[in-house]
Amino acid sequence: MSDAPDPLLPAPAKQSPVVLLGVIFNTVLLLVVVAKVFFFATPPPAAEAPAEKHAEGGGEPKKHGPEKKGLGPTVKLPDFVVHLRNPEAERYARMSFELEVGAEEEKAALTSAMPKVREVFISYLSDRTVEELRGSEGIDRTKKELLARLEKDVEGSPVRSIFITDIVIQ
Repeated sequence: MSDAPDPLLPAPAKQSPVVLLGVIFNTVLLLVVVAKVFFFATPPPAAEAPAEKHAEGGGEPKKHGPEKKGLGPTVKLPDFVVHLRNPEAERYARMSFELEVGAEEEKAALTSAMPKVREVFISYLSDRTVEELRGSEGIDRTKKELLARLEKDVEGSPVRSIFITDIVIQ
């Protein structure tokens, strides 16, 4: 065999130093991005949420049961079917709710107040229009308003939060 290059094969191309530096730079940049995503993208520690204040403006924080993280016990309400306020057409909403309480013992207090709770929900929902219930903003507004009304109208309401688990508007 001879050391002469084969005339049928193309001559090997010489790499310019600029291309070589570009490849090295891109590789290092890619490694930095991957390292940042995997090692430095941890979520910041959760800040302690300020305690809710009473609606009357009292200085004492509102507490329902022992303070703990995560979802507390819930009470599922029977579905609500309400006639919505709409002058042009007959519109109805079917909604399902679950109410979170602070402790298991508070479920009994909520169950005993269920007629008043249902009345609060029905009276609020029947005054709404389709537009007021639509979208995530409408759902958030509805949950906040219902929670405020429960605190005002149901004495000693143990409800910490409201979850809308189903909504159909027709």
